[in-house]
Amino acid sequence: MIAEFGHFALILILALGTCQAVLFCPALFRASYRALGPTTAPTTTMTPAIAGGTLPDGLTGNIRTSENVGVGVWPLPFAMCVLAIIAEAALIHSFIVSDFTLPVVADYSHSSTPMIYRIGASVISDSGAMLFWVATSTLATLIYVLQSIARGVTEQDRVALGILGIIVALLAAVTIIDADPFIRSGIAPLDGNGLDPELQDLAGMARGPILYAGLAGLSVIFAVTFAALPGAKLDRAWSEQLRPWTMVSWTLLGGAIAINAYRAYTEQAWGNWWYWDTSENALLLPWLLTTAFLHCRAVLEKTETLKPWTALLALSAFAAGWFGTFLVRSDLLGPLPTALLSSGDAVALLVAFCVLFGGAYFMFWRCATDMIDDKDFSLVSRESGMFLNSVMLSVAAATVLIGTIYPLFLRWLGGDIITVGPPFFVQALIPIGLPLLFLMGFAPTLRWRKDETWQIGRRMKLAAMMSLIVILFVWMRFIDASPLPLLGIGLAAWVFTAALGDLWERLWRQPDHGEGKYRNLQLLGPRYLSMTFAHIGIAILIAGGSASAIWEQQISLSARTGQSIQIGPYNLQYEGVALLPGENFATRKATFIIYRNAQPVAELFPEVRYYPIRGIETKEADIWHGRDGDLHVSVGERAEDGGRVVTVRFLPMMPWVWGGMLLMLIGGAISICTRIVLRYKKNGVPAS
Repeated sequence: MIAEFGHFALILILALGTCQAVLFCPALFRASYRALGPTTAPTTTMTPAIAGGTLPDGLTGNIRTSENVGVGVWPLPFAMCVLAIIAEAALIHSFIVSDFTLPVVADYSHSSTPMIYRIGASVISDSGAMLFWVATSTLATLIYVLQSIARGVTEQDRVALGILGIIVALLAAVTIIDADPFIRSGIAPLDGNGLDPELQDLAGMARGPILYAGLAGLSVIFAVTFAALPGAKLDRAWSEQLRPWTMVSWTLLGGAIAINAYRAYTEQAWGNWWYWDTSENALLLPWLLTTAFLHCRAVLEKTETLKPWTALLALSAFAAGWFGTFLVRSDLLGPLPTALLSSGDAVALLVAFCVLFGGAYFMFWRCATDMIDDKDFSLVSRESGMFLNSVMLSVAAATVLIGTIYPLFLRWLGGDIITVGPPFFVQALIPIGLPLLFLMGFAPTLRWRKDETWQIGRRMKLAAMMSLIVILFVWMRFIDASPLPLLGIGLAAWVFTAALGDLWERLWRQPDHGEGKYRNLQLLGPRYLSMTFAHIGIAILIAGGSASAIWEQQISLSARTGQSIQIGPYNLQYEGVALLPGENFATRKATFIIYRNAQPVAELFPEVRYYPIRGIETKEADIWHGRDGDLHVSVGERAEDGGRVVTVRFLPMMPWVWGGMLLMLIGGAISICTRIVLRYKKNGVPAS
């Protein structure tokens, strides 16, 4: 019966989401009529009464601050959020008690599956992930309502709530049609198929919820932007309202990408961290567009320019996330991995995508002209730099999308079924990435509105000298190295030095205000510090990835017990393999002792695991993160000569890649946490 409660709760979410959409449809229709009508309604003049916060109403009203309006908007989002929690709890309960009458439980769990992985399987499975997306969307809707009530509910908020109701209803309908997790089978199996071994790790379980939480944040950005299109009300208030949602979504999507990359690095025996497959590209697309939106939103908040471009990015970021989810959960690009097997298909997800975003882009097309203003800025200005930055990020996203769906077009035209891999993406993205990194170095140092070229040269001379010195040093040290990684290291030095140089300039050359340098640091604001952390993080990531490409060493051999393997500054001694039982698997665990300068520093235990429930064998690499780089060790089967196949890779500066990703996430967290703290303390520290 618990599953039936969950099923009923899911159906009620669909009904209440539809009710919310219908309830706020009058506001949506009024707004749409003003936008799509034969003539544009005159803009409401802000009378002193309105500016003071009282009520204009009717077809042309923009603002409602009546408390009664706020009271009327929260019950439906609150009820949907409670129902989503009930539905999610019902599915988790079904996994915990191993209710194999539910096909999703039978497909992803087994009575021997550890409890933590049973709970994780409830959000990893296809239908469970869709249900979690519904739950996070209802939570995001409720948070938006509370945010609106706190500042006074406007007519635009009511339109946004209607759109959020449509999104929740569509997601609930898609879940019920495509992948209903609560449908029972007629004949229940005695036991389940077990969870895919590759998903049995905590990071893998965290990736999905973080991703869908990020998409839920993008849904709010989409709804608020959609609501602002009629009347072209994309102003500073709109931008300020979306700032926390943008940072939260950007940070969560970045966290999902970092987890995905680290899992690929640690779980795959061959040790790479990005493979350009469909699931990875589906993560990258919304993150790239959200990053572009992040920059343009800051420009709009400062100067109220770039309105049409900013609105297009806001709509497209959520569209990319939705479409990427469809690509991953459909079988258009090849057979689905066992992790995404579902009882249905993704047709409803595609139909909902067409309905929602078809309407959004049509509205944008009709309203884009009204958003154009006569405000101007110089070609040499921070606005221009951030605009070019967003354009290149968007072009990069388009390139990734083309590479991802190109096999579909070829298949549709009757051509061969191909797979687009890393060579295409690397060659196509390098011409975009190199100027993007170059621009990233000096764009934050530009002045708003207008700057002077000679002043830019004066500010950037230290960064230029440092990057040139680094390139020459690396080139002379490794004369045969490929030019592209050298260029990557040089640009990383450029971005790193430029970011630190600008921070130094602002800290030490600003007026002291009589309270010390710490006060100067406070006056820089969370947004500046967040941006600096993110840019330094990207520089460190690029440097680590480039250095690993240049100095990577790999050895594959047939090793015997007691044999030594020399690689980089380390010596590994192979101690043999032991056959051991696991919780739901059997493992052949090898032991390696790492020596440096004849002193033991660590032990590694790579494994070959066999999962009898699924009949799958997996290779579990073990990694040692040293100060010189990573030692990535994996073992295979017995070789023909009786030894054990061993692969060892030494990846210098590989920890820099993870450190760079971590710094970027810390930058996002600083912005979010600081805003929360300042909101409660009501401190007047400026944002930039």
